[in-house]
This record gives sequence, structure tokens and C-alpha cells, in this order.
Amino acid sequence: MAATDELVSYANSLRYQDLPPQTVEGVKTAILDTIGAIMAGSAAEGPKKLVNLIQEWGGRAEGTIFVYGDKVPLPNAAWVNTTMSRGFDFETLAGGGATHVPACIIPAAFAISEFSQAFKNKVINGRELIVAIALGNDLNVRFRRGAGRNTQIGGGWLAETFAPPAIAALGGKLLGFDREKINYAMGIAYNQCCGTYGATVGLGGGLMAQVSQGLGTKAGVLSVLLADRGFTAYKDMIDGRWGLYRMYANGKYDPEILLGGLGRQFESLNNPSIKRYPGCGGTQAVVYGALELAREYDIRAENVAKVSLTLTEQNYWLLGEGKGKPLNTADALWNDRYSIAVALLKGKLSVDDFSEEAIKDPEVLELVERVEMHPDESGRGPELEIKTKDGKLYQKNKFAMPPMSRAEILEKFRGCNRFSAKPLQEQKVERFIQVVDKLEEMKNVTELIGMIS
Repeated sequence: MAATDELVSYANSLRYQDLPPQTVEGVKTAILDTIGAIMAGSAAEGPKKLVNLIQEWGGRAEGTIFVYGDKVPLPNAAWVNTTMSRGFDFETLAGGGATHVPACIIPAAFAISEFSQAFKNKVINGRELIVAIALGNDLNVRFRRGAGRNTQIGGGWLAETFAPPAIAALGGKLLGFDREKINYAMGIAYNQCCGTYGATVGLGGGLMAQVSQGLGTKAGVLSVLLADRGFTAYKDMIDGRWGLYRMYANGKYDPEILLGGLGRQFESLNNPSIKRYPGCGGTQAVVYGALELAREYDIRAENVAKVSLTLTEQNYWLLGEGKGKPLNTADALWNDRYSIAVALLKGKLSVDDFSEEAIKDPEVLELVERVEMHPDESGRGPELEIKTKDGKLYQKNKFAMPPMSRAEILEKFRGCNRFSAKPLQEQKVERFIQVVDKLEEMKNVTELIGMIS
């Protein structure tokens, strides 16, 4: 049980003073960006369907549905809040192939903070929330990256597949579980790991990608509640006979990735990946490159004869294979043909380009037909070619996209609010930004939930 013991000890012992200043700031940025994505996503097709379903179910008032303000059973609140963060696929990513981690971790931490105050008479302050999010994010990244491609797209597993044990750890941390109870919570959560690319990638998979993300959060939160009621599980979730990597990675993992630098290295939060555009992370640099090429050579959509995009095999599977006209708004988010067509036609790509009306725009769909996509068989890497009707050919094979500045991140947050199902007044938006910026000084983090709901 050596590996499991190390992870449980880490969860039990991590303190605010252990976190590098850059990690603290990274947590704040991830919170702001993920909440912004939730605000915009509250108006998206899939999340609205789920909100309606959960409202119909009702139940004990435990956790808040962000933006809408309804109080529902805690696991359901966490489920729908995470699903909203993926409504336009616009939330913070973790690097190194871990991808959609904050989308699970941040709503879970807020949900358990709400539960702690309402049912445990324990108010969670800003420093405690920062530690919990740093812990959960770090563990989720380590679990997913632990066996390389086998626990990522190569094995067909998603970020949320490995979210439940990470959420169990952060939830135990917030509720003051002792070491043994944290261990049990993580074991219970391991029993609920789920989610595969098989149901979320390809035509029709976009809506399930959103719902699946939330199911990972729901499972983690439920595991914390079960452990709190005294449920137990087999403790050795890593190296046991049916441990995590035996089940998900043919029994192999890299101990250095899983355990190296525990409590000292938080790379995914030190440098969070903030999306410039709605849509899969694989679309970001390609769209940025297409816009750069069009601006540099004044390429107009009406003059485009053909666009040819060559992608890595992985991104081709995600964003190109079988993709043409979007089946629904969620599918459009995982479709490079659609994103490039919009970017070339409108000179931008924004949340409003993924509405039910926008994805039916005949001008966009006509340009989609002129976008060809191919998997990279040469090893040269991604390449974009635009051929105009006068026979000229424009090429780009370097897709260097600069990280977003602080000013750009704040403007993105403000923009997300404008697309919300219930937009906040401007002064409330600015107040939320100010409070998150000084989160370590906050006495009660549930006040943040009230500010956006």
C-alpha cells in the first residue's frame, strides 16, 4: 500500500503555507475562469436540459445550482454545475494531457463547502478552499497522467474518469476527516470511476461529453457523503489486486508522475491553460492560426476555394473524423471544420457562434463543405493550407498561441457573464473579481456562490 499511503498522507497533511505563491494565484485564476465558463454554459443546450431534469426531481435542499439559484441534493448540484462548465467547453484546462480537471474539482470544492456549513456547522474560509482545490487538482492530474497514454486518450479514459478519488481527498480535507476516513472516501470513489471517449467522441457525442464531466464530480461528492456516514472500502486503491492502474492501464504506471514532488510541485496550477475560444482544447491553436493567416494576407471567406487542415492523429479522432455539419451545439464545439469556417467568415469565434441558430447559418455551413481534414502521416505536425479562388496558396505550420494576459482573462470573464442565462449587473461582476483576487482573506467562501446565483 505504499503508493496509496503516500497519497493519503499528502491529502491529510497539505497546508496553505505549503503552497507556492504561484499556485495560490493559479487557483484563483482557475476559479474565475471556470465560474465564467459556468455562467456562459448556463445558457447552453445540454446544461439547460439537465437543469430542467434536476429541478423536476427536486429533493432535499443541500447544494446550489449556480446561476439559477435552486437548492437540490448535493451530488446533483455538483453534477449540473460541472456540466455547465462544459456547456461551451470554455473552462480552464490542466496541461500535460490531463485536460478537463478544474471543471470537476472547482464545483466539487464549492459544493462540499456548502454542505460543511449547512450540515456540519463548519464554515470554510478562503485559504481552506484554495488548499482543497490545489490538492484535488493535483491528484486528478497525477491519477490521469500516471500511466501516460494508457490513462489518457490512448486508453480511452477521460479526465473525469479519475476525478472521484481526487474529489474524495479534497472533500475529506474540507470536512476534517482523519487519515483513515480520507482513505476510505478515496476507495469508495475509486469504485465509481467512469467515463470513456467511446461515448463522448464522434458524431452525437458532444452532449455526453458535458454530462459525463459532471458525472465524475457527482461520484466524487457522493463518495465524500458516504464516507461521512461511515461507509468503508478496500483501502489500497493504487497497488491492490484490482487497483487503479491494473484496471485502467494494464498494471503499469510511472511512480515519479504519480508521487514525485507531492506537496511541492503544482505545475498544472502554476501555469493553467486558459482557452481563448469556446470549444475543445485541440481547436484553440488551429483557430488562432487560421485567424492570423487570414489577417496577414487579407483572406476573405468569399474568396476561399478550399481549406486543408492536417492534424495529429489524436486531434483528428477528436475534431475531424466523421465531422461535417454539426448535429447539435455540443457537437459543434468538437468540430474543427465548423470552428475554422466561422473564424474565416466572421474574423472571430465566440460563444454566440455555438447557439442553436448559429450552427444552422447557411453561409457557415457552405464554408464547412470547403474544409478538408486529414490525419498527419508524415510526422511533420499540424499544417493549415488555404487556397483562394485566384489560385494562391497560403500555408501555416507553426501554431504558437500566446497565453492569455490578465486583462484578457478578465475580459473573457465579463464576456461569459453577458451570455449567462441570468446575467449579473456589471458592478456585481466587478465585485466578484475583486473578492476572488483576495480569496485567501475570505472568511466564508459560500458567499461567492450567493454572488453568482
